[in-house]
Amino acid sequence: MKNYAALTTKYLKKHRGRTALTLLGVITAIAMFTCIGSIYYSGINSEIERVKDTTGNYEVVFCQTNKEKINILSGNAEIKKGAAVKNEGVLQIDNSMLTESLKEVTIKAYDNTAFKDIFRIKIVDGRLPESGSEIIVDQKFYAILKDKKLDNILIGKLKAMEGEEAQVKYTIVGSFESNEITNFAISYLDMDTSKDSNDYYYFANLKQEKGKMAVAQKIAKANNIKLDGNQKLLYLIGEGPDEEKNAGMEKIFGLIAGFVVLCTVVVIYNAFNISVMERIKHFGILRSIGATKSQIRRLVFKEAAIMSLIAVPIGILAGFAGIMLTFNFLMEDFLGAFEIGFYPQVIIIAGLLGTATVFISAFFPARTASKVSPIDAIRGTMVIRGDKIKKRSGLWAKLIFRFEGQVAYKNIKRSRKRFYVTCLSLMLSLIMFVFFSNFIDVLVQSTKISTQSVKIEGAFIQKDTGGPYLTEKLAKEVTGYEGIKEVFKAKISEIPYPIEKNKVNDSFAVSVKKLKTTKEYKDKYIIGSTKIVGYDENTLKLLADENKLKIDYESFNKNNEVIIFHKAGGLDENNNRFYDGFTKYKTGDVIELPVVDEKYMNNPEPEQMEKFMESGKTIKFKVAGIVDYEIINNSLVYDSYGIIMSSENCKKLTGTDGLSAVAINFTSSDYSGKYYEKFNILADENKAVYYDVYTLKKQSDELQQQLMVLIYGFIGLIILISTVNIINTVTINLLVKKREYATFKAIGMTKGQFKKLVLLEGALFGIIACAIGLPIAFMLTYFGIVSNNPLGDIGYKAAVWPYMTGGAGIIMITLLAALFPLRKLNDMNIVEALRLEE
Repeated sequence: MKNYAALTTKYLKKHRGRTALTLLGVITAIAMFTCIGSIYYSGINSEIERVKDTTGNYEVVFCQTNKEKINILSGNAEIKKGAAVKNEGVLQIDNSMLTESLKEVTIKAYDNTAFKDIFRIKIVDGRLPESGSEIIVDQKFYAILKDKKLDNILIGKLKAMEGEEAQVKYTIVGSFESNEITNFAISYLDMDTSKDSNDYYYFANLKQEKGKMAVAQKIAKANNIKLDGNQKLLYLIGEGPDEEKNAGMEKIFGLIAGFVVLCTVVVIYNAFNISVMERIKHFGILRSIGATKSQIRRLVFKEAAIMSLIAVPIGILAGFAGIMLTFNFLMEDFLGAFEIGFYPQVIIIAGLLGTATVFISAFFPARTASKVSPIDAIRGTMVIRGDKIKKRSGLWAKLIFRFEGQVAYKNIKRSRKRFYVTCLSLMLSLIMFVFFSNFIDVLVQSTKISTQSVKIEGAFIQKDTGGPYLTEKLAKEVTGYEGIKEVFKAKISEIPYPIEKNKVNDSFAVSVKKLKTTKEYKDKYIIGSTKIVGYDENTLKLLADENKLKIDYESFNKNNEVIIFHKAGGLDENNNRFYDGFTKYKTGDVIELPVVDEKYMNNPEPEQMEKFMESGKTIKFKVAGIVDYEIINNSLVYDSYGIIMSSENCKKLTGTDGLSAVAINFTSSDYSGKYYEKFNILADENKAVYYDVYTLKKQSDELQQQLMVLIYGFIGLIILISTVNIINTVTINLLVKKREYATFKAIGMTKGQFKKLVLLEGALFGIIACAIGLPIAFMLTYFGIVSNNPLGDIGYKAAVWPYMTGGAGIIMITLLAALFPLRKLNDMNIVEALRLEE
């Protein structure tokens, strides 16, 4: 058999195209196994590290205990590592240069183990505290102290958790990394000198690998101590209290891996099946000279072994290279701390899965080869038999593609099993492409709604509704900063305000009545959360440019014009969320708005609104435009709408003369981070809140783009596997019909007609797959994505391009797949082909 085995290598070398195609399918599959495994393990480990960085490297925490019990816990044999933390209390800093919100600082004391092993404190300036009178603060708070030229001594009253107060003095010896102002400081805990109380906490990791919470509960019960767990970390290591949730990620990745295995098995099976069918005669000759069935099977399995030896290492390397390049260059900082690692278990699993997939795929072709009858094979009358012939008219194919179309349709339906498998494979690829493309499209549209198409990069917002307004002085001060491109001033109020019932969109007829805040008054609704917005000239210009409105501020103010923004969410009869235009207003409509006063604006009540309406004091406004969203405030509107007017007219209507928002755009994005601390100080001094809109929007956009790369990368690999499968499947479908094709040639079919017939046999698979797959994809998109969108019905209409490109792509692939065997069929010997028996 040693000489027989050498035939496998010769065959693989001779048919380099077929070998390369099969290897491509196997390598792609193994690369996908590697990618999926790497993403899974890297995702879990990166999330574990992120949780340890943010909440701490501990599994359980024993709460509100004292020094005696801390000593007992530290000596417990079942605890691997632990650290003591004391909640010292809240320090009320005695310094007039700090605003009220900055004067209160929460102080906790950490022991050495807490600093070293449990909490990952990253020092930016200075050093760690070494005594109870030293503290470190967050870097943002530290920057504020430096900006105000304050020293590193904090003096004030420390109010303990148990209510005791004491005058204390702390020295700031450093600052730790932080992305926001936390008003949180850390001191050093010396268990020997620290005052005893019930404000101690013991953060611990346990020695036992399984059943950690049960062990911790036993310890807590024995010592009569309250217990809590680091739930995020416990779930990530599979030790969370909910067993089903623990196995959630494994199930998801198991399903994905199973789908890839299924696709790959079909691909490789078809490749080996074609290989066997092309050598049926050769196997018959080997059988006739004494080769046993097992020896023939070993020939095919040797081919599978050679494929595995070549494909497994290349596939693993390609998978690691692809995933490293993708995440390091295209998806940098994906989901924060997501880092791709190198895991030995991934190599083992990918190698075993790839090898098993190859041998499973080769099993049935090997069995077929071993059953070859020597006499039939040598005579050329042994080919896999098709299904029983049934009458199939194929009239639709004849009407579209004439005679060749009808014959092609009948041919592909001859083997029903092969026909269904091929169409199913094509449909899966098409459905996945359309579904995930629409998923990305819905994600984009939903993000647009949730961010309200905000076009600003930073904003000072009034801290409390009804509280002090922002002033022109703040706007002027912000304008003086280097790098400020534009400043936008707005007054945005949310009050009960009337609208004619006949001007409310019919789609909101049910939804608006469900709200308790909606009141009916004569022929009007008093909508509980109507937005009255006053814009300055810059803000109006930004809105007009964004919505392509031709509006001049001077005439807008002089002629009492308004812009209605009315894209809102509502609830239908079945309490399902939808989004639509709230009003029926059109450009040119005249509306009368009742005049209110400052007292009402600060403390609005619907009953008061009725009095203003009865007074008859109104201002007439003309609708100059209708838009979906307001561009300063990024909160969603539900069962309501808004009216935008000039700041001067807003003052006349509401009796208020203040700002609720001062927004900015920068000349360069670098200034967004540069001014973050300074603008937070400025906001705090003006009873406002500062939002770094640029950074928040950038993070959202980057995550969206990274998800697109990940999803389309996965789809691309699936399509690559499916393409190889299509090529192999269409090839085998055509090669088993040599006798029929020879008959057509023998009775006078022209070369052009023959070419059209062969190409149609390939293309019809794609056409039928599109006819069935596209409606299924639409249904899955509608019920799987649109109907289950967390934002509800956003008025999304399925994108047309995925259906067009997906359908055209499938048909093109099947056409190209038919070109591969066409050359062989053109070159076949008609006499020999007529001897074949199907």
